[in-house]
Amino acid sequence: MPRAELILGALARARPARAFPHVGRAMAWMNAGRPHEAVQLLERALPGAGAGEDADTVAAFLALALQLDGRSSESRRVLQNLLRIAPQGADNDGLRLARRMLGEAPGASAAPP
Repeated sequence: MPRAELILGALARARPARAFPHVGRAMAWMNAGRPHEAVQLLERALPGAGAGEDADTVAAFLALALQLDGRSSESRRVLQNLLRIAPQGADNDGLRLARRMLGEAPGASAAPP
């Protein structure tokens, strides 16, 4: 855990708008059985995440961390909001993860009305 925090923390400072260092750090916390710390980290990272795929990925992993922290209703709200504000036709890893976590068919939100 300390090694992951050191490496990924440095990457987060170098590339604060990218999802990968924040998600990596959060995964390390979740794997250590400390989802609450992952939630806090991702909540701090989300406002600075780059629009589009990076922000979508951080939000989807925030929802996962919330669920692991026993905060299912908050997790569901994050996922629903993420899919609600996604541009029509948008599709990326974060949005696909959100759809799967909500039990929606892949691409369900991206389909035209």
